[in-house]
Amino acid sequence: MSRLQRIGEMTPERSSPLRISIIDGSAGLRLLLASIIKTRYPDASLEVIDPFSQTMRGASFLFGTRGDVIIMGGLGTRKDTLDAIARLTGREDCAPIIMLGANELTRLPDEFIAAGAFDVLRKDALSSKRLYRSIDGAVAAARGTGTDSMPIAGAVDATPRQPDTAAGFGEFVFAWQGNRTAVEIDGYRFLSRLASGPHAEVFFAEHIDRHDQVVIKMFTDAPLSNIGAVSAICARQHLLGGCQSANIVRTIDTGVTSGFLYVVMEYLVLGDLRRRMKNDLDSAASLTIMAGILDALIAFHALGLVHADLKPESVFFRPDNSVVLIDFDIATPAGQSVDGSRAAKSGKALGTPVYVSPEQGAGMPIETTADIYSAGIILTELLTGDVPFSGDTPAQVIFRHIHDEIPLLPLRIRHLQPLIDQMLAKQPADRFQSAAAAKHALLTFLPVPPRDAVL
Repeated sequence: MSRLQRIGEMTPERSSPLRISIIDGSAGLRLLLASIIKTRYPDASLEVIDPFSQTMRGASFLFGTRGDVIIMGGLGTRKDTLDAIARLTGREDCAPIIMLGANELTRLPDEFIAAGAFDVLRKDALSSKRLYRSIDGAVAAARGTGTDSMPIAGAVDATPRQPDTAAGFGEFVFAWQGNRTAVEIDGYRFLSRLASGPHAEVFFAEHIDRHDQVVIKMFTDAPLSNIGAVSAICARQHLLGGCQSANIVRTIDTGVTSGFLYVVMEYLVLGDLRRRMKNDLDSAASLTIMAGILDALIAFHALGLVHADLKPESVFFRPDNSVVLIDFDIATPAGQSVDGSRAAKSGKALGTPVYVSPEQGAGMPIETTADIYSAGIILTELLTGDVPFSGDTPAQVIFRHIHDEIPLLPLRIRHLQPLIDQMLAKQPADRFQSAAAAKHALLTFLPVPPRDAVL
């Protein structure tokens, strides 16, 4: 194990928040770096700088004083980069510099290390885990001497040196806007494509060394040049990255590759609810599954988000049959409208029409009660084998959500009608006002709580 890896696995004892300067010519990359850093170090003080908006001769003012880390890239040519490193390291109080460079500049990092950089990372295949490891190593270098804070517990030699070798980069080529695009993810080998859509490319992959199987989603509608899309995805991933619930799909890594944001997620081998619905499920099994979905919504809504595209394909299972939510492409802060431009790209009417709430289908602001409605559609489908509202076009389906009466359940399960009626109430105020309230009502229809049910 390299020195950088050993440092990165330590937990620094810090007497004050980290102070990190981010310097790069790409506004999208600056935004992504800030989001990644705040996810791991929420109390960090960030100084975010566009090096082309001010002159480099003011470096002593631009880059702060007595900081812990400088993350720097996008300065232009090799000479420009070396000059910037020399100017910064000429200061007595210069923090360790993590250098970001394009592939051609990082193939031979010795020159940047010799010039004074602490570490060198590829900015066109940047992994958050690799960045965290480098930041922790730089913090050990900056604070391990005890000059301005408590020493790092168990600190080891953290002097600048040749960076450690990554596990390797797997490559996958796909078509984007008519062009063949090659993407690489640090440490992962692509195995196959799982899905392709207007928002994202989804791949099945494995770790090159550990052989762990994962799912990689690359947001093709959010290149770094699209600041609005990058900002929305970063804000959402920041919330999800801090969520510890087992009911939300676990994020393993995030980063950027070939100008696109990506996220590495756990692979859920048991598959989705649509697969499970192919089996004959009785009403007790259906209610048990819905209790799990409501548990997942309780955790998700605690983030301040509405899923906005809840459907059987976004519900997965763990080996213990607990529910896991995935697919947050149009997740929306409660009280706001779904981003219509992203939904239009997908061909969806602000969501998946047969599962969408009346207010969401009409383009109105939504609250968490919109997900309660979608859950009611799923429950109806679980119980009867069909969705309550359908049509030949998305507009027809949405019209029926808004205007049609809620169908009656078959006589054998008619006792569940009050539950369905309240979940599918046309007005949000008439529905259960929380996933917890819906689950409490649902459990009254189950003779035994679904703790260890085998579905």
